[in-house]
Amino acid sequence: MSISIKGTEFNYRIDTEYGINHNGFIAEGTESIVFKGIKYGNDLRYSCALKFKPKFRLRDFMEREYKILESMQTCRSVVRVLDVIEDLGDFSIPYGGGEISAQNCFCVVEEYIDGDSLQDYCIKQWFRYDVTARKWTRNSTEYTYREIVKYQNQIVQFMINLCEIMKFVSNVNSENGKTDSNKPIILHCDIKPENIMVTKHGKELVLIDFGRSQELMDSNTYQHYSDPINKTFIADYGQNQWQDSGKDNFYAYGTVGYAAPECYAKQIKQITSSKSGFPFLDQKKALTHGQVSIESDIFGFGTTFWECLSIYEICMEILKKAPNTGSPNFLNKAITAMYESNIHEGRTKDYCDRNFKNIDIAYHESLEVILKKCTHIRKIGFQTPVQTPEEYYHNFQDLQDDIERARDTIPSLDRKSDPLVRQMIGISGFCSSLTICFFVLFLILIFSSNSLSWDKWNNLKSLYTDNQKPMLSDIADEMLSVPFPENRYENLDEIINFMYSGKPNDDVIDQDEAEIIAELLNNHVQEQSRWGKYIDIIMQNPKTDNIDGIAKSIYLLNLSDEFECNGYELASAIAQVNDSDDTEVDKLAPAYKVFIKYKNRSEYKTSVSKLAAKLMTGKKVDNLAAYLNRNREDIRSELNSFT
Repeated sequence: MSISIKGTEFNYRIDTEYGINHNGFIAEGTESIVFKGIKYGNDLRYSCALKFKPKFRLRDFMEREYKILESMQTCRSVVRVLDVIEDLGDFSIPYGGGEISAQNCFCVVEEYIDGDSLQDYCIKQWFRYDVTARKWTRNSTEYTYREIVKYQNQIVQFMINLCEIMKFVSNVNSENGKTDSNKPIILHCDIKPENIMVTKHGKELVLIDFGRSQELMDSNTYQHYSDPINKTFIADYGQNQWQDSGKDNFYAYGTVGYAAPECYAKQIKQITSSKSGFPFLDQKKALTHGQVSIESDIFGFGTTFWECLSIYEICMEILKKAPNTGSPNFLNKAITAMYESNIHEGRTKDYCDRNFKNIDIAYHESLEVILKKCTHIRKIGFQTPVQTPEEYYHNFQDLQDDIERARDTIPSLDRKSDPLVRQMIGISGFCSSLTICFFVLFLILIFSSNSLSWDKWNNLKSLYTDNQKPMLSDIADEMLSVPFPENRYENLDEIINFMYSGKPNDDVIDQDEAEIIAELLNNHVQEQSRWGKYIDIIMQNPKTDNIDGIAKSIYLLNLSDEFECNGYELASAIAQVNDSDDTEVDKLAPAYKVFIKYKNRSEYKTSVSKLAAKLMTGKKVDNLAAYLNRNREDIRSELNSFT
């Protein structure tokens, strides 16, 4: 018996330092049990995810799921498979009253995604798990209009990102034609918040769990059969067939609550009651049981979007009924149980055409239109774009376009809903004349311009990814366009602090950010005497492989000689060495003197090291030694100690 697994190139073991009970357990999926693992070998250690799957699934996994995953490894937003271990050897760990071993499981090693599922991410925005009390409670975030709008903006951005991922997966463009005729259309067939990961740093989405996925080469639909020999997709919805929450829902191809109506099996025998049978009798004529398509994945997308926006109301309702249930996975399981109970009891009125009924009115109505179209009740021709071009989404490009249009039309503040804006409107009602009213509004705009720009800034920070630098530049420019100088300098401090204090570049300033700061100084800070503070910060925190571009951006500011600035002196030296050849000692010598001046200044270590490396290239040392009448090896040794 062993706790280690021998892989193709590396060995693996359970990370027993992870998890509430320190047993490495992450989650139990539809067809797998997942632990956090350690990949080790050749003096290297990496985190990974160890997914143990039933042995009888091995052939299907290798012939279908593994091939699908392998074809999508170029997409960073699809989980990566590192290894498949068919024989676990003498590995064995206890689980659920039994054990995981070579007799019953094989192991798929995937990259470890440091973050939460989208479902957990949404829950944690409003609720927290008290480890000591072992129960879920409301966290400190107020459920106010401003917080809801902030949350809405994040979810909308997530859904746009998910559309990008699904466009790659499905390989279908806006004209419903393949973007690559040699690449199959992949149906994920289990889109839900639990199968979408949100990385802890960067809030990027990663799509996981392709256990039900299918690839289509020459058709737009895939027919699933519970009995492949007789080509039927049937199930008994009777009480004795229902399984515990979280187990394999045999009666649906997907997951109950997220699966489209066509994913559900046909009832084995005709029943008179509307309960405990096929739950969508009113749509029976429009669909073929088990025939899934891209419209099925879009339905799952719509239910996921709806759940993210509804999570506060869903969890509050659950906690009212069972406020002291103490499992860390209690809310996740309760949501699953709620969906299953609704289907089992025949409560399917709101399953299709998802809307904002019983959801806070702060959410923008344009999103409700999108949700309804994603989850529209099935009618004849719903899988045929020519027959139903407007009633359904038939590809993720059109869906993304609509979400982006909705995002662009959603105001940052809704005057009808925001209490602060209502107060402003109420005050303006006391104005005695139109002239005074305009004057007051003008003053409000002046005094609130800084506050409004900060609202945009805080929203950007909460959603920021590295590809949003153009937006960062625009908002930063707006923050430095406010009328009062003291506000401008406070805003500039905030902008620069955000760039180098951990976000988004891990305590460094890269070339794009340096160019933004330089432009802000040039356009909005007329007193060059104030520039030195900010230039010093840049040269004290530069991204190592960007220093050449950073130095050039600062050097081009042409700071007047009357203002002494250490950072500008270093940047000028680096820029001049870059623009000089080995013989231009009249430029190399001053740069060398700058090196001598700052070589013991630890705060400029990165910049000084770069300058030293520049001076050592080519025959610069030889020419410097001759020009300064110094020993060549002394200069080289001096420079070399810093490279």
